[in-house]
Amino acid sequence: MEKSNHLGILILAAGTSSRLGEAKQLLEIADETLIQIAIKKALQISSNVYVVLGHKSDEIKKEIKNFPIKIIINPSYKEGIGNSISYSISNFPEVEKVLIILCDQPLIPLNHYNTLIKKSLQNKNLIICSKYQNEIAVPAIFPKNYFNLLKNLKGDKGAKKLIYENPSKSVLLEDKYSTDIDTRKDYIDFLNISWRD
Repeated sequence: MEKSNHLGILILAAGTSSRLGEAKQLLEIADETLIQIAIKKALQISSNVYVVLGHKSDEIKKEIKNFPIKIIINPSYKEGIGNSISYSISNFPEVEKVLIILCDQPLIPLNHYNTLIKKSLQNKNLIICSKYQNEIAVPAIFPKNYFNLLKNLKGDKGAKKLIYENPSKSVLLEDKYSTDIDTRKDYIDFLNISWRD
């Protein structure tokens, strides 16, 4: 699939990883950090890739300095994911849509992101989200008409809140691809699986 010039990608990577006890963005799987894995996939989809950082931002910046991306540092990242989304969208470029993804779901295949984009092209003014584990959630694409709502997010209320409150269409993601890394056990389990596309 061709890269989209009208789609911006926001990778959420500002959190403190409190349950893990270290910066999950820097955890390594197959000699790449989680943040590097997310960025590489994003760059295959769009040239407009933005990464929002907060916790340990100086360390993480060193890991991603050679990628052609824009880095947003959220000074209020401790307020929660909603605050990081709001701050990022307020500093975003002129794009028609934004795809919001998490840095800690390395199993999500590239073709899932491409399917989200295709469905978004068919439903230009709707939120296109993922469905897994019987829930609708990010990764999700938000058209420009939702940017003001994204800017108004606060605290720990993230994009999922908007997905539930507004019209959307979903793309099924197999549960086995949806697992994120929140704890040391999650990480150890990841080291024992084949995660690449």
